Amino acid sequence: MKQNATGKASAIAPLARKAALAGLIPLLALASSSPAWAADPWPAKPLRLILPAAPGGSSDPTARLLAEEMSKRLGQPIAVLNRPGAGGNVGMAEAARAGADGYTIVLSWTGPLATNMALYKNPNFDSQKDFSPIAKVGCVPNIVAVNKDLPVETLADYINLAKSRPQGLTYGSTGTGSSWHIAGAMIQKETGAKLVHVPYTSPGVATTDLMSGQLESMLPLVIMMEPYVKDGRIKGLAVMSKTRSPVLPQVPSTAELGMPDLVSDTCFALLTPAGVPQPVIDRLNAVANDVLKDPNVKERLEASGITVEGGSADHLRDYIKSETIRQAEIVQAINAKAD
Repeated sequence: MKQNATGKASAIAPLARKAALAGLIPLLALASSSPAWAADPWPAKPLRLILPAAPGGSSDPTARLLAEEMSKRLGQPIAVLNRPGAGGNVGMAEAARAGADGYTIVLSWTGPLATNMALYKNPNFDSQKDFSPIAKVGCVPNIVAVNKDLPVETLADYINLAKSRPQGLTYGSTGTGSSWHIAGAMIQKETGAKLVHVPYTSPGVATTDLMSGQLESMLPLVIMMEPYVKDGRIKGLAVMSKTRSPVLPQVPSTAELGMPDLVSDTCFALLTPAGVPQPVIDRLNAVANDVLKDPNVKERLEASGITVEGGSADHLRDYIKSETIRQAEIVQAINAKAD
């Protein structure tokens, strides 16, 4: 009897071991296929925010403000890395290759995200395929600014004068494909006004020429014109947006003037390289929106001309898709090329 019991036990033991190993295999497979970020609570180390613009530029304070505030909420430092060049393409290409570990963020804007897709033959990245949206930060509209002695008081006056003159009206920009240039092309497309593009290498020189009368108009971002419009050295006829700008609330928007499609602005957005796990993107979106709702942050952004938006990742995705199509139409209409 003892021998039989021992024999049975010996036969059962290998089967039990096999069953235990069989149950372990799926667990081991799951563990080996889990991404590295799942091993530790995210974020477990410092992050970096790539800004495809030079230090000290107009977008630099925005990037540093967002990095500082997001860092407080994430509990990890966020270093801002400036990567200027080729209208933002250099920094965007670097960010696209950064990998999907969840530790790289990029702050970009309409130019690299939409305009450059048509303006450059090969920007070395695809704004829709190579990135996952986090959240839209907000937008700064262009403004229709004219010499104070130009015989116009409204946007309608400006358009009618440009149509009536055989030579049209001059408008300055910071170069081919710039937001100033695109804004002028949009006015021509939407209204039939004749505008003559005068490219400048320096916005300061363009502003000086506008005040002296050598240039009749220009269409810069509203924040640039704030002091000049406020003291009467330049006339602001309209901001090219759905709503008025917080920095020049006395200037009407094109939408309220009956031109809802005449919108030209620079919108800022936060993104990650494509492939970052959805839980990380969801956390970044929640943190970004919390930052943008902060009254102090909102006040500082509005002081720089940004109308704060926020919202879902899908909201930003839809914006990039539709704006890329719209910008391509304008770039093709004016036959603009940057390379």
